Amino acid sequence: MFKILKNILKTKELRDRFLFTIGMLIAFRIGVQIPSPGVDLMRLMEITKAGGSGGGLADFLNLFTGGARENASIFSLGVMPYITAMIILQLLKTVVPSIEQMLKEGPEGRKKFQQYGRLATVLVTIIQGVIFAQGLLAQNAGQNFLYMEGIPFIIVFTLSVTAGTLVLMWMGEQITERGIGNGISLIIMVGIVARLPHSLFRLFVGVEKGATDPLNLVIILLVFFVIIGFVVFEELGLRKIPIQHTNRGAGAQVAYLPFKVNPTGVIPIIFASSLLIFPSQLANWFGGKIHILKVISDQMLPGRLWYSITYFALILFFAYFYTEVEINPHDISENLRKSGAFIPGIRPGQKTEEHLAYILSRITLPGAIFLGIIALLPNLVINILKVPSNLGYLMGGTSLLIMVGVALETLKQVESLLLMYRMDGFLLKGDKKGL
Repeated sequence: MFKILKNILKTKELRDRFLFTIGMLIAFRIGVQIPSPGVDLMRLMEITKAGGSGGGLADFLNLFTGGARENASIFSLGVMPYITAMIILQLLKTVVPSIEQMLKEGPEGRKKFQQYGRLATVLVTIIQGVIFAQGLLAQNAGQNFLYMEGIPFIIVFTLSVTAGTLVLMWMGEQITERGIGNGISLIIMVGIVARLPHSLFRLFVGVEKGATDPLNLVIILLVFFVIIGFVVFEELGLRKIPIQHTNRGAGAQVAYLPFKVNPTGVIPIIFASSLLIFPSQLANWFGGKIHILKVISDQMLPGRLWYSITYFALILFFAYFYTEVEINPHDISENLRKSGAFIPGIRPGQKTEEHLAYILSRITLPGAIFLGIIALLPNLVINILKVPSNLGYLMGGTSLLIMVGVALETLKQVESLLLMYRMDGFLLKGDKKGL
């Protein structure tokens, strides 16, 4: 491990990328502790400590903001508005031909698509900021942790969290471009990891004080490591499709086209989670006027039956949807044909496209079901073992999938960068002189 770190630090490009990423993530963690204008952070922390974190939904939201929500921080909304905006644009891409055409224009088209995503993020953040501000005003009655009231607080708070989300969005894009790994995913992962030590400490204190059964502690830790093992196994699983390249004078060269068993990674989990936040937010805003929204919100709280069913269905939907968006069998088939490659026993063109689509559909379903089952495990842990919801969500399926999935993807990028300089990495060992 120290040798790998030394290899990273002694090469200027790798060192710059590594230090830039670390610096951005540290800045994110500092911002989590900065309250929005008009909020008495010390008083709010006293209230939170005395009354708990607010229950399942609040703990679920805190999971994706790294604790910024319970601090009423400038980063209270995290990167979820950006993710929600990109979901909307991705869905529109399938029904609006101009968006699909824009993405086919190359780098310029992708830049324009990203710009639309930023504008949509501003709109989503303003809506969610107003809803959150109204919730804080309602909570402030009798608690006195706000310096302002009414419309002035809503305006100031909404502007501050909108600026915070845009800063996080910019930081994520900068990490992706100039650092190591996917910036948005790393921000979410670091927020989750940062809360893990404190939650574990609270769990052990609970055992010491008799609030938690020691046997439950052993079971929780065992489940924790078993899930990590399954997630690593599933994330590294590949379906290799043999292909042949025919080159003049070189004969037939056999290679493989690798498809991950879980081709979409943690994207379905993140997308589904961000959409499930909306019912409660709408209920907080309109619930007093529209009774049906309140009913729907109550049924869509984490741990409820309809929440679990909807969450599982959304994960399946986004697994297939994102696979369709990111892995196009038609494009792969055309690229194989243009490069003079083919799948043995399968005709190039339409037959190859159909074969690839069939394989993708077969590997996507078990991968999506696996994601859905793992994502729902925290609810079982919370209900059966009676552990606090904040710890259950932190050590449960969604958080582990994100932590392990993002960590593996980041390690793969580090590995590829190290191999460029013919250095030993995390995943591959041995002599690289033949590279």
